[in-house]
Amino acid sequence: MSVITAKYIRLSSEDDDLGKSGKVESNSVTNQRNLLDAFISRTPELADTSVIEFCDDGWSGKNFERPAVQEMIAQARAGKIQCIVVKDLSRFGRDYLTVGNYISCVFPFLGVRFIAVNDGFDSIRPTDVDSLETSFKALLYDLYSRDLSRKVRSAKKFRAQRGDFLAPFAPYGYVKDPADKARLVIDPEAAETVRRVFHLAASGHSADQIAMALNRETVPTPMLYKRAAGCSRTRWPSIEENNFWTDTAVVKILRDERYFGKNIFGKRIRDRVGHTHTVKVSREDWIAVENTHEGIVTREEFDRAQTAMREFVEHGELKKRDWPLRGKVRCGVCGHAMSYKLGKQMYFYCYTPRYNDSFACVKQVQGADILEVISDGLRVQAQMAVELSRLWEEQHREQKKDAAAVKKNLAGLRETHQRLSQQISGLYESFALGEIGKPEYLAAKTAAAKQRDDTAARISELEAALENMGADGSLRNGFVSTFGKYLDVKEITSEITAEVLKEVLVFPGDRFEIAWNYRDELEKLILDLQGEHQNGA
Repeated sequence: MSVITAKYIRLSSEDDDLGKSGKVESNSVTNQRNLLDAFISRTPELADTSVIEFCDDGWSGKNFERPAVQEMIAQARAGKIQCIVVKDLSRFGRDYLTVGNYISCVFPFLGVRFIAVNDGFDSIRPTDVDSLETSFKALLYDLYSRDLSRKVRSAKKFRAQRGDFLAPFAPYGYVKDPADKARLVIDPEAAETVRRVFHLAASGHSADQIAMALNRETVPTPMLYKRAAGCSRTRWPSIEENNFWTDTAVVKILRDERYFGKNIFGKRIRDRVGHTHTVKVSREDWIAVENTHEGIVTREEFDRAQTAMREFVEHGELKKRDWPLRGKVRCGVCGHAMSYKLGKQMYFYCYTPRYNDSFACVKQVQGADILEVISDGLRVQAQMAVELSRLWEEQHREQKKDAAAVKKNLAGLRETHQRLSQQISGLYESFALGEIGKPEYLAAKTAAAKQRDDTAARISELEAALENMGADGSLRNGFVSTFGKYLDVKEITSEITAEVLKEVLVFPGDRFEIAWNYRDELEKLILDLQGEHQNGA
């Protein structure tokens, strides 16, 4: 395994260079990439490493749920990354406490070198990690992000009040005016479908019937239509790459007041700075401005469609009856959540055939049959948890290891891994300078690389062991502690399914696939047991 250097690039969603002239990424992303490439190439100990890139384009630094940064950290935890390089600390993140924890605790523990080029920060220098200057910079980046967020919100509110369209993407049936991105203009082709939806609704057709008609005529859904038109949006609220019209999609169009010329802003707000999670805002607090753009339908046509549908009342959180399988059962054919009905017995059915007859979905399945499959599967998982716990206890009783001993061993292995990586770099330098010949270089490199790979594998095993071990040396594993207590369970309850069950996929022919929780913890425990067995414990 060669040494791997990760270059991490991030750009905030406020950047206005995105999407212009058909650009896939912003100039700032390109500039960051060029800067990091130049730094890596002129740094001797990094120039010969394998370089991989992680990029979060359009994400706030306050949000550490960014997909690329999460993937990078996961690979670092798995021992697959030895060095991370960023433009500056703010590119990695703008949360003072989180950034500080990573650079002073997490990365040193993982044996990962962290470099912020423009800040002159390099964790290989111990004085950089805990310096006052580094802490002060991280705090400044955090405060700057909070202040910027307040200013952006204030500016957006002002623009919304004057009628500007501020959403990143135009609603189906419209496009942004090329001359004024804050104004909507009609997209003739899509607008015809919108008008048809309103006409059918006003004529007494239900949302199911409208969706079925559109699907039978293979009318592209809003997602497919926009994607074909070159829309740059990457995240869509759809479970399939090729989705179809549903009653929900039809109702969404029929309830959207923008179709008669009204702009609405502030239906939802982010509850934390930099995070994507939003909360609902009461209707009286929305910013609504009429006659901001040409309507696809008139106000009268819009009102007729509303009257034809059942009266809509805005609710807060609806109280739902508590059933063990609520929200857990999904059709394995179309991928949609299955609905359920209660009579003498509970049964599930797939709603998709009501608006799309091209799927051979499950027509009906008894809830009792699903619960029986879950009960049998839970018993197997519980037996596995008990057996793995017994094996772990036997191994560690013989070893008499504790967390401190594992940490000490792990620290030594990480130093060995780093030394071997440096040794390989040194061999290349000696070969490049003509100090050793090619056969000698290749033989020495192969031997050192094998030692390093063996060390990396042992590091992964000990990391798994450490995660499975409590401070007192006892087993600490989510899979064992959760499933082990359900060995003799008599009834599947909502509390049990909430804790152990991710979902159940139902296929025709009474075939079920169960996805359980705590799969990562199970894999770590198995890796721990295999590692100790292979090492003669």
